Amino acid sequence: MKDVINTGDFDSYLVEHHIIDSSTDGKKVEIKWSDGHLSKFHFLWLRDNCPCCVHPETREPIFNVVSIADDLLISSVSTTKKSFLEVVWSGESHTSYFHPGWLRSHCLDLSKRTFPEPITWDSKNRKEPERFNWNEIISDLKAERKWLCSLIETGCSITENVEPSKDGLIKIAERIGVVRETNFGLFFDVEAKTGPDTAAYTEIQLPPHTDLPTREYQPGLQLLHCIKNSVKGGESILVDGFRVAEEIRSKEPKIFDLLTSVPWDFGNRSAFTDYRWKTPMIKLDNEGKIEEVRVGNFLRVPLQVDFDLIEPMYKAYKLFETLNHDDRFKLRFRLEQGECLIIDNRRVLHARDSFDSSSGERHLCGCYIERDELWSSIRMIDRRNRQKRINSSLNK
Repeated sequence: MKDVINTGDFDSYLVEHHIIDSSTDGKKVEIKWSDGHLSKFHFLWLRDNCPCCVHPETREPIFNVVSIADDLLISSVSTTKKSFLEVVWSGESHTSYFHPGWLRSHCLDLSKRTFPEPITWDSKNRKEPERFNWNEIISDLKAERKWLCSLIETGCSITENVEPSKDGLIKIAERIGVVRETNFGLFFDVEAKTGPDTAAYTEIQLPPHTDLPTREYQPGLQLLHCIKNSVKGGESILVDGFRVAEEIRSKEPKIFDLLTSVPWDFGNRSAFTDYRWKTPMIKLDNEGKIEEVRVGNFLRVPLQVDFDLIEPMYKAYKLFETLNHDDRFKLRFRLEQGECLIIDNRRVLHARDSFDSSSGERHLCGCYIERDELWSSIRMIDRRNRQKRINSSLNK
């Protein structure tokens, strides 16, 4: 039976590789594992992550790096009878015990990937969002994880067989995480209205856009659940903003630089609110990967840049918008009653054709959820799966 012991966090760790040798020069610890892998741990990192220096209930660190003595070093390391790494500190009267499963899981020398990588698409390699069955999602962890991960991989999915009501949307939203409230409320109804405060509440065609680029932190996920749809027109359209941004980067690098460095002005104005934000249309992460796009032709206010940048910026914006409207990047489909469309709102642009409200009814119910709710849900599924494997190991 493999050794399983709880550690200082909320996870349990299966010991699949044992420590067979450890050494230190005072500033680092080197470990040789039973599978031949060699790990290196910095003394500051080890002291900061001592498993006994956490609150017993919240598991949050109570050790503060401010208290690290200037002469702190590792005095010695050894392996206990239970295969824990024992670290004796000099400069303070403290000894730390690290669980081998925890150490291996957090080894800096091993590449670990919790989430899948985004897979960009266009109309050539994808015809519609991936479809999932709600009953399978709520009864099978594998199906639920695949459903959630699809929002990272392709940025969109359709969940079928959902109760066509606001309650149906609430059940899906709660499965992912906490709903984010905006000036449109916790939940909002997308239908033609009298006195609309956004173009979405009209019958007109909506160009490809992300919702609320006007906010400092535009929503991560958008859910649009179809309650009724019997009108003529109103087909849904999706565009992978990451794919379009990739096209610009490869073919027009100077324009790409403008779109990632010069802020554009967005605004969402009504009789009662005035939300505005200024930021580049394309955001890169620390590794230069595309992390976010902001697009909304009807959500712009007058551009405020240096005079000499006005023409280059309009040229860049025109290219971005032209590609977003290009059919080779579009997925076009009809959202039917009982289907819930979920999109990564910082990646996938959505649009719709105009419709005739006199020909029937079109009613979608929507809400927003942050990306980190999605990531948390995936981690919790992984935690439950690990616990299942641990329980299975203990019962052998």
